[in-house]
Amino acid sequence: MREARRMIGKFVMTENEILGKNKVNQSIGMGSYTMDSHNAQRYITKEGYVQNEGDLGIDAEEPYQIHLGTILPKEEECKNLLVPAAVSSSHIAFGSIRMEPVFMILGQSAGTLAGLALEDNKNLHDISYGTLRKVLQKDGQVLEFSTPKD
Repeated sequence: MREARRMIGKFVMTENEILGKNKVNQSIGMGSYTMDSHNAQRYITKEGYVQNEGDLGIDAEEPYQIHLGTILPKEEECKNLLVPAAVSSSHIAFGSIRMEPVFMILGQSAGTLAGLALEDNKNLHDISYGTLRKVLQKDGQVLEFSTPKD
């Protein structure tokens, strides 16, 4: 089984964010893998051919930003939890986000946020995005896609 339950957090990533249709305004890292879903089953057609049911693969045109709210639960539900693996996303968005390099990126961002909250003796939701962004960038985290200039 490739995936199970995911948190419904402060922000839910969907294919619209991955395809660049909706802007992400609090990026904590980038992803770039195809949104894919493996077949649900294989069956034999009446003609005797093997057919896959449920295969899907959609490429984003460029790397995409992952929103801070995907690793944060809703504040009224929990104030001391970060979820960098069972992220708040739709099934199809998780097909891309689920890759190990993205989990490493999200883990770094979650660790940075947790450290800031401990240092300031604050709840996770009380750390400003600007503060988190500065530390992530200082540590080399890529938060946005930019095309190289010729």
